[in-house]
Amino acid sequence: MSVHVCPSTIDTIERMVDDSEGATLIKNSVIKRLEDMQRLRIERLHRVYDLLRRRGLSCYPKHPSWPDDWWRFVVYRPELATVHLATIAADDELIAAAECVQNAFRYPYAHENAPYPWQMHDALQKLAAA
Repeated sequence: MSVHVCPSTIDTIERMVDDSEGATLIKNSVIKRLEDMQRLRIERLHRVYDLLRRRGLSCYPKHPSWPDDWWRFVVYRPELATVHLATIAADDELIAAAECVQNAFRYPYAHENAPYPWQMHDALQKLAAA
């Protein structure tokens, strides 16, 4: 049985991504509010992830597995993770942001070198501004 997620929830999250230069940090409390629910089940969050991916958005962590992983996550446009090396080469802050995004792709979320969602969000915001 498929879990129903309101289309307006996905629309709102997509608008939030667009309004924040391509990346936004979503807490599960936002989804609870949008879905008008007191509690969220993991299945509903999985469904939100799937629907966001179908819209062409990416999420981090990519494969949350523990309940704490669902507390907050980043939703972003995948093109933010693509950068031109010439653009970031002169700026140490942009190099650090690119390394953070690279670590997010390189390591599983539970790895000690994987960034936290807020770090990934900050790094994507810096790369979007470049």
